[in-house]
Amino acid sequence: MANAKTRPKKPYPSFPLTPHANGQYCKKIRGKVHFFGVWAESQAALDRYHAVSADLHAGHQPRNLSRGEPTVKDACNAFLNWQKDKLDAGEIGLRWFEDCRSILTEFAKAVGKGCVVDDLQATDFQGYRAKLAKRLGVHALRRHITAIKGAFKYAYDMDLIERPVRFGRGLDAPTVAQARRAKQKAEAANGKRLFTKDELVRLVAEADEGDLKAAILLGINGGFGNTDCSTLPRSAVDFGTGVISYARPKTGVQRVVPVWPETVQALQRVLAHRPTPGGEEAAKLVFLTPRGNPLVRQVTKTNDEGVTTVTNIDALHARFASLLKSLGLKRPGIGFYTLRHTFRTWADESHDQHAIHRIMGHAIPGMSGIYVQEIGLDRLRAVVGHVREKLFSQ
Repeated sequence: MANAKTRPKKPYPSFPLTPHANGQYCKKIRGKVHFFGVWAESQAALDRYHAVSADLHAGHQPRNLSRGEPTVKDACNAFLNWQKDKLDAGEIGLRWFEDCRSILTEFAKAVGKGCVVDDLQATDFQGYRAKLAKRLGVHALRRHITAIKGAFKYAYDMDLIERPVRFGRGLDAPTVAQARRAKQKAEAANGKRLFTKDELVRLVAEADEGDLKAAILLGINGGFGNTDCSTLPRSAVDFGTGVISYARPKTGVQRVVPVWPETVQALQRVLAHRPTPGGEEAAKLVFLTPRGNPLVRQVTKTNDEGVTTVTNIDALHARFASLLKSLGLKRPGIGFYTLRHTFRTWADESHDQHAIHRIMGHAIPGMSGIYVQEIGLDRLRAVVGHVREKLFSQ
């Protein structure tokens, strides 16, 4: 056995392994010392450590990595590379890509990045789902399951693995009935995700005369959400006819929204006092932050290891939440998007579903979407007029 004087120094300060007196490199993980190779082969020892470190830190027995078979890390990375190509092509949004990245990173860490895909058992998925279900709602749980299953389906479709992964029943998505019960429980505890007439009157009255009031009016006038307001082009607003017309970015569906006189005045004030745009794209928008940025945006950062993270910044959400709190209206499940829910609920009383779809930027479903090409402004104005009457009538 070597003594302390003959032990070598680490190859470099951040080298994760420690030279042990028995002549090998080691590391203590979860209370147990593991050995990875002799001093003379520091790089080989480091490679062995990286091959099994995820399993060891997760408390799993290291899988056999010498077979050269695809690992969980391989499958997840391949799927994320494909999603990145779709992101670059504009087929998916940055939010979904970042969700996939974070979901799969968390999953791979839990089951072991170096775990060979063929070694995964249905019980692995069942145990992981059980942990997720304790902290996630049904919609977030469904999103996690979709990303995880999607990664392994892609791996099979692309011949990265020889046979489909058997998830068993352990990774079943929540059923419609479960989602409905969860919604009912939430509504019983917190109330419906709607504003009352009195609440809306207070919100409109107490919002500042700048872009917040205009955004709130767009929310209840035409079902605008946070991103809808943020991406609204100046060219889409025709003050002469009092109509907003453009393709909604989220769906690509043409949206036509007759706007109330109150909404027109609020938008005119926004444009009259709009901050200096922070760039060419921002210059095309109606709403901007004081620094000239879009109200809703994503900031991407890539670290030295090439890992990209996305931070979502929603200035409209923050300001609206502050207004709710100041008026004593803040409660779980209520936010700016609740305006869109409320508009839809009130608009349904007009009994013109096709007109409502056109206002909200939804594709008209079924065969009606093929045959219904034009919806007159009179029908659209009747819908928003009903909502206006409901809001402002005494």
